[in-house]
Amino acid sequence: MSSVLDKCIQKSAIETPMAAPIPENVAAQMPEQQSPNICVTAAEVISWNELDQSLRDRLISLRSTQHEFNTPFFSLGYLDSVQAARGDVDVVVMTGGNQVVGLLPFHRLGRVAVPAGRFLNDGHNVIADPRTQLDWMWMLKQCKLKSFDFHALLGSHYGMRETSVIGSTQSFKADLGTSSVDFLSTLESDHVTIRRQEQKTRKMEREIGPVTMELDCRDPNLLAQAIQWKRSQYQRTNILDLFTPDWTRSLMHVLHEQAPVQLDATPTRGLLSVLRAGDQVVALHYGMIESGLLHYWFPAYDPEFARYSPGTALFKSIVRSSTEAGIHCIDMGYGEQPYKKKQTDTITMVSHGCVSTSNYYRAWRRATHTATKVIKQIPMKESIKQVVRRVYPSAGISKLT
Repeated sequence: MSSVLDKCIQKSAIETPMAAPIPENVAAQMPEQQSPNICVTAAEVISWNELDQSLRDRLISLRSTQHEFNTPFFSLGYLDSVQAARGDVDVVVMTGGNQVVGLLPFHRLGRVAVPAGRFLNDGHNVIADPRTQLDWMWMLKQCKLKSFDFHALLGSHYGMRETSVIGSTQSFKADLGTSSVDFLSTLESDHVTIRRQEQKTRKMEREIGPVTMELDCRDPNLLAQAIQWKRSQYQRTNILDLFTPDWTRSLMHVLHEQAPVQLDATPTRGLLSVLRAGDQVVALHYGMIESGLLHYWFPAYDPEFARYSPGTALFKSIVRSSTEAGIHCIDMGYGEQPYKKKQTDTITMVSHGCVSTSNYYRAWRRATHTATKVIKQIPMKESIKQVVRRVYPSAGISKLT
């Protein structure tokens, strides 16, 4: 689909006036300029299936300009898998000068753009060089959109108005360094629950059988078990079941079906890890890995063995074997669950909000955020959440449409 790229470049060339040449004697007296800004001068929407190899290569190149984009959610493998599971990924192709300077994968909900993968996407943004200057309002109008909604924005804001960011959330990761065993020792020193897990694991061995861990399990039946355990956990804890829509379960399987490669190799794929006590599967974790970075996504365990904390036991086993397996970082994503603080050493921030051409829509989004924040501070929130979830089990499902 090289015609798509050629078309974008031709439009940019027409819309961008040529600058007058600078005389040599004047240029010699000018101070050396560093890293000039990159301007977006044309934008259009194409379907993900229209992305030809030149655009795919360009996405890879632009992604490499910001270290925040190292998470697999910016990878072609993840975006291809979302397209395979849903079939409705579009992308804004932005050009400047004579080349493509930015790409934004998204789903279109009416005139609102949302991140590809919806709330199963823990990191998103326009994929562009951080020096890029983007008139967001102009871009939205060019693409016949009224808003881009985001919940985990990473990297440069490209000149986004401060009022577009409604708030921010902590995101956690474990940088394992050169030795994941040493990293684990530090965690044990800093956190009593991590250190005492060994006592529970030894007790599990005595009462059930030898504890073993399979880091990279390819059994699709066990992936289905992990999904079912997670769904049961959502129901027990009155949390929206992320696996209610068919496409979310399909996405897990599509990623898991990718050809197995070394864990420090580039292609993005699903990674299913299994903890067994004797012949009994007691805990599972399903994540996504690319180039040695593991996104810790869906841990689950059999409630029958909860007294042994098998989820923590599995996490420790994964960390212990990570360096040898080629894993250098475990990213737990955004969300301030207590266990993340105990199992990681690095905290960053992600932004949520919306860029919108509609003042009304932007005000509505901010009001919704404020109301949600107030509700979370109500003393009886857990009881209220339980009642709401029983009456409306699909409350919040719009996050996944």
